[in-house]
Amino acid sequence: MVRGRGSHGPRMAPELSIEEEVDELGALLRDTEDQLEIAQVQLDIQQQLRSRGGHETPARALDERLYTVTELYDKFAEPLRLWDAVLLIFKASNHDDRSMVEEIWNAIVRTVLDDEHRTGLMAVSSKVSQLGRRLYPSAAAFPLDLLVTVLLDLAHERPTEYTPGFVADTLLQSRVPHYAAFEALRNIYKRVDMANTVAREIAALTTMWIDARGGSGDSQNMPVMDVDAALSLYIVNATLGNNIELKAELQRVQDRLRQVY
Repeated sequence: MVRGRGSHGPRMAPELSIEEEVDELGALLRDTEDQLEIAQVQLDIQQQLRSRGGHETPARALDERLYTVTELYDKFAEPLRLWDAVLLIFKASNHDDRSMVEEIWNAIVRTVLDDEHRTGLMAVSSKVSQLGRRLYPSAAAFPLDLLVTVLLDLAHERPTEYTPGFVADTLLQSRVPHYAAFEALRNIYKRVDMANTVAREIAALTTMWIDARGGSGDSQNMPVMDVDAALSLYIVNATLGNNIELKAELQRVQDRLRQVY
């Protein structure tokens, strides 16, 4: 029976427009993705605890239910010093605490360097890129300017282990696009104590970028004029500083860049 406007029959829920349905579906999918990310962090924490040994009780507790990111941080990651997990939690929650992130990255690097079974800068590069592939592009957990500074400081601290391209290759192995690595390095150049090392890193990055042309991702989208201008600036500064070797290295890379593009 069809009721008139004034009748008291059951009311139908208003129909959603296509746009509203898409928005609702998008929100549901994002919520599901967030829950999956948190569940993965919880599984990672459990695996780390079991690999360490002596933490079977908290490891078993993680089987009981899905914890919130706050609980994972307060009950497990922070008190047990699971620094990888802390960074994953920061990414999942988009928690931005620059000073803490810096402390955590320094702790991770020092842990690698103190491990007698690993080999210096190569081991650091492997660890950073392993985490970077999971954390980038999270500015909360993988801030490029911070990571570049940490890696450059290590290069200065261990000059006998350092080879140009150490920083650039670590970023690329972390799946940081060439252009983002270029910008991060170029922004650090203004630090006088880092200038020559940064120039070598950008020269190495430019070579990697040229070699990768024709591949997937951003390898075909080099801002050639920006890169060329940066190299020109570094060549001038190397000339003024009477750094003949660096000048020649930069000129070789610039010549190749101009030949290719």
